[in-house]
Amino acid sequence: MRTTAIRMSMAVTVTALTALSAAAPPASAADPAQSDLAAWQRNGRPDRLVVIRPGVVDLVRHGVLESRRSPGTGDVRMSWLAANTGPGWITQDGDDPSAVQVGAAVLLTPGTTLRIGRVTRKVLFTAGSSAASGTWIRGSRATLDIRDTTLAAVGPEGGDLADDTPVRPYLYMGAGGRLDITDSAVSGFGLSGRAPSRFSGVTWGKGGTGSAVRSTFQGNRTGLRLAGSTGVRLDDVTAKDSTEDGFVLNGDTGTSATGLTARSNGRNGVTVGGTDGRTLSRVTTRDNKGIGIRATPQNGLGLVGADSGSDRGGGIRLLSCVNCTVSDATVRHTKVAVSVTGPGSRVTVHKPRLSGGRTGISLGQDIRSATVTDGTVSDFARGISVSGPQVTVTGTRIDGSRTGISVNGRAHDAALREVTISDSRTGVTAAATTSGVSLTSVRVENASGKGLASTSKGLRIKGGSVSGASTAVDLGAPAHLDGLTITEAHRGIHLARTVRASGTGLDVLAERKGIEADRGAVIDITDSRVRAPLAMAGDGEILRHGRTEVTLPPFPWLGFAAIVALLAAIALQTVHQVRHRRTPRPKVARHVRNTA
Repeated sequence: MRTTAIRMSMAVTVTALTALSAAAPPASAADPAQSDLAAWQRNGRPDRLVVIRPGVVDLVRHGVLESRRSPGTGDVRMSWLAANTGPGWITQDGDDPSAVQVGAAVLLTPGTTLRIGRVTRKVLFTAGSSAASGTWIRGSRATLDIRDTTLAAVGPEGGDLADDTPVRPYLYMGAGGRLDITDSAVSGFGLSGRAPSRFSGVTWGKGGTGSAVRSTFQGNRTGLRLAGSTGVRLDDVTAKDSTEDGFVLNGDTGTSATGLTARSNGRNGVTVGGTDGRTLSRVTTRDNKGIGIRATPQNGLGLVGADSGSDRGGGIRLLSCVNCTVSDATVRHTKVAVSVTGPGSRVTVHKPRLSGGRTGISLGQDIRSATVTDGTVSDFARGISVSGPQVTVTGTRIDGSRTGISVNGRAHDAALREVTISDSRTGVTAAATTSGVSLTSVRVENASGKGLASTSKGLRIKGGSVSGASTAVDLGAPAHLDGLTITEAHRGIHLARTVRASGTGLDVLAERKGIEADRGAVIDITDSRVRAPLAMAGDGEILRHGRTEVTLPPFPWLGFAAIVALLAAIALQTVHQVRHRRTPRPKVARHVRNTA
């Protein structure tokens, strides 16, 4: 009995202590001045700081609580702050009730919500002359909702923002916070110089979430930044005229991004990295000073429907991108349309449409592998440059490029299949530093110089054709040709000194020389046909096997008939003139004066 009573007494005591503990507020809540001082110290010690707490708004000047306002329970609106904080803090701008001027930093504490929009359609943030005088909105485990409004930076005196103003406003939402921007515009934001990148404009920080929909970010340091965010939605968003990058997506997870447009930014249009399994669709970049889309090391990136035009540093650049895919990309008028480089890179480029520039697709020598399929590449100095290993180009057409495909550097096991190259100076080149190069069903049309020029040992050609070249195939190293058709070439096949090659099933029709082998060169041809005025030329050996035929080219009967017809016409005209040479000139009546 006594033991039971003691237990009951202890239970009552514990219950009472628990209730007392729950009823007593924490020391920080009991002392708002100390809490505000701590917040002021943690957030850069601004001259003026508006601290929004659940049910309370504190105005802190130089770390001292100046006054306290009570907006009531629920969300706080920017219009309420403009009406209640007083001059120098957040006030109505002039006579326009929808315009607000912000002269203080705003801190959202956990559990609070600030809404901007509807009533306040224009919010002007005053840029600071020093770090302490700057304005911003930031928070964690809080909500900032911006709708149907314009946020802009103005000078310290309320006038236009100077280009060299260092302390511009910014928005930052940290861990557990939510930032939503809908049908709005943000301009002139972002600390400059060596300020932390998270304060470079509008940033969703680590653990932050939210969205940006149908909105524009103009003239910021960075237009929009995701830095470790979670589940942010970006849809129909434009970043333009940024001093640095338009969009930066780094270390974010669960991002949904579609319809991004980056224009005229000071660096890259879009920079993505630090996240695996990301997909970006319908990204448009124009006139950026850097690269249109720059991908830093990551795994499983998917770019779908990217459209780059006149980006000065290049269209799309992938650095150490593993298992990445670029599909249906359009790139125009830039130095390098698509560039893949960096150790471990494994990339597929599917159905690209590339035109105008120095290089269409550049595959660096340090990559692991790459595949290019079903694309069109036109009007480049080099259509495709292959410098790395294990590259396959299939079903691609290259038009109007000085060199269609260049296999160079340390490339090995490069395979070109069902590729068409037209109107080039040189169709395909393979350098001496490469190996294992193969061409299958490759067509070269209307090359003003050489159709194929190779100094790569062990080149293999199967099927395909070369037409309209000065020299169809120029070999400076051993090669095997199988089933190749050559037409309308000035010279069919040329072998440099000491080169050994073989050919099977060749069909060579040349305007002057069929096969020319320099001194010490040897070529074995089997079951082939060579037709040219000088079918075999040079001081080397041309060995024929099987049913090989060497003949003159077919006589051009149609051209001969045309020449005969032309000569007959000339003869008839001559006879006609001779017959009428002695005919007297007609006399003119005396009264006719004008006989000119």
